Amino acid sequence: MPDEWVQSQCAVCAATEGTSVLGVPHPDAPGGVSHVRRCSVCGLRRLDPRPGPSDLGRYYAAASGYNAFVGRRRGPRAQRVWNFLRDGAAHPAGASLAARWMAPFTGPLARWLFDINVDLRRATGIRVLEVGSGFGDILIYLKSRGCDVLGTDLSAEGAAKGREYGVDIRLGNLAELRLPESSRDVAIMCHSLEHVPDPNVELRELHRILRPGGRLHIAVPNGNAVRLALDGTQWMHLSHPLHFWFFDAATLERLVRKHGFEPVGAAATTTRHHALGAWRQSVARDGLWTATRRLFRFLRDSMATRDGGDVLRLVCERR
Repeated sequence: MPDEWVQSQCAVCAATEGTSVLGVPHPDAPGGVSHVRRCSVCGLRRLDPRPGPSDLGRYYAAASGYNAFVGRRRGPRAQRVWNFLRDGAAHPAGASLAARWMAPFTGPLARWLFDINVDLRRATGIRVLEVGSGFGDILIYLKSRGCDVLGTDLSAEGAAKGREYGVDIRLGNLAELRLPESSRDVAIMCHSLEHVPDPNVELRELHRILRPGGRLHIAVPNGNAVRLALDGTQWMHLSHPLHFWFFDAATLERLVRKHGFEPVGAAATTTRHHALGAWRQSVARDGLWTATRRLFRFLRDSMATRDGGDVLRLVCERR
């Protein structure tokens, strides 16, 4: 039993009490299991116990081929379609006539497909920072649309791959970079907030770095996901033991307000995203009959809730 696994406390209210909603076997965890616990005070779900700082690196190293680090896998044609759809939601200056004409159709589709959609209509040369950028997939797009982009990541592999694409990816924690105050217009945390040991640290620093009125885009696994309840340890966004936090809308909104951000509209979740992909994975793992039954249970249960999708998205503004 490694000493590096540590007990955790709630990032929102600092409570240590909580009820296990899922036990996840792991040979390194104390007693051979860690838990997704629901805070008894505010309801935030967290991993407890979890790998400590000195032990965490080897779990990322074990996750070889982690999609945030390996680079783009789309072919040129697929990438053009990907960019065209993003243009429908971003409305960048200089967009093609076809992109502008199709925006009423591609915009809603992009907002459905992509967890992060940055509105580029307000200004040119928008200064964008992504925390936990990996190789910087979205930053590559934003740079091609005239943005001044910067990424940060703890992966030397991800940073190196980003530089191959011509994107400035800095290696290290956000606070270690000592970026100037009010130096960015937009910040992105796309599936990175759930990875950090203490989200309060990143959000405090982002409040300092963003200009007043700047926007923060967040996408995280949804603690209220229907598929988490149905699939348990097989849930695709569990990513054990790399994901530490499973916010729902209430706990995420409470956390960002604590650090001087105001949500722009309500938090939203994807609903039936990745259903086909999850079904295919389940077929390979569990067989056709079990996978299909699970798919239909998911479709049935997801119809009964508006916030049961796999991914929670929130846009907020720096006060």
